[in-house]
Amino acid sequence: MLRVEHDTSGTEPTTLLKHKIGEGWQDVSAQANALIVLRRLSFEPVDGGTNPWKNHVPLHEWATRTGLGQDDGDGLLRRTLERRRSFLQRWTKTGAERRHVRRLRLTVEWRMVSGHGLQFGVLDNGLALNGTYGWPTLPGSTLKGLAAAGARSAGAETAQVVRALGGPRPRFGKDPRPTQEEHRSGSVRFLDALPDVDTVKVHSDVITPHQHPYYTGTDPQGPDAARGDTNAPFPGEHHNPVPLPFLSISGDLRVDLLGDDEGDLDLVATWLGETGEELGAGGRTTAGYGYFEHADVDEEDL
Repeated sequence: MLRVEHDTSGTEPTTLLKHKIGEGWQDVSAQANALIVLRRLSFEPVDGGTNPWKNHVPLHEWATRTGLGQDDGDGLLRRTLERRRSFLQRWTKTGAERRHVRRLRLTVEWRMVSGHGLQFGVLDNGLALNGTYGWPTLPGSTLKGLAAAGARSAGAETAQVVRALGGPRPRFGKDPRPTQEEHRSGSVRFLDALPDVDTVKVHSDVITPHQHPYYTGTDPQGPDAARGDTNAPFPGEHHNPVPLPFLSISGDLRVDLLGDDEGDLDLVATWLGETGEELGAGGRTTAGYGYFEHADVDEEDL
């Protein structure tokens, strides 16, 4: 059983998510899975009235306090990183040919928003989460897209990109677009990024659009379109701002690249660095989110 405790007796109101244990109530701990907390919970007042707090507040409080379940006290994240390391050691030693691994530590310069458009759950909580543990992540598909964006920004040759990342691909520069016969899987495999131990923090942020009626009125899927209203409002500063809360992360993520060609791994690492420095990852890059640096992990960590 869950409930929300809202306390306004202090200098600032507190809103905590609680669950019942025996005859008492305790804070929902970091052992709860963020996939359930963020994507499956909503709150209805028991008396049919309205809640004195906004529905996202207890969820975001839990997310920022527990790091989306990283601080579980049982060392699950550390053990997961150790299993990843053990797998990579075995993978490099199997197969007829030499296999290579490039381990990177991706450090967010300020904050990052990944998966903002996913809109899971009743409250549209958009944040990329690990599909098993619910921790903050960058999916392998996202990392591959970032590498492709970095390759284009760096002026890479089309043949290099197709070899490392696979095809079909749009042409890069003045090179001809690859033919159907050149479509192939890339030589580099991308594993989902994992948070590094004791580094990734979760933040509750807000964006405040100042022309909400204009944006919703010109949206072909918006409420005005459903009413058949063709007189969309013009943008204006007289409209009331509408705060929209969201979650972001900061800290270090562990990125692992696997491949049979060490040169291709070096290229992909360079392209990721180009993206982190020049383009950014995720949403809100024009506001400073998403920029990162990366460095090789020491061989002792492998």
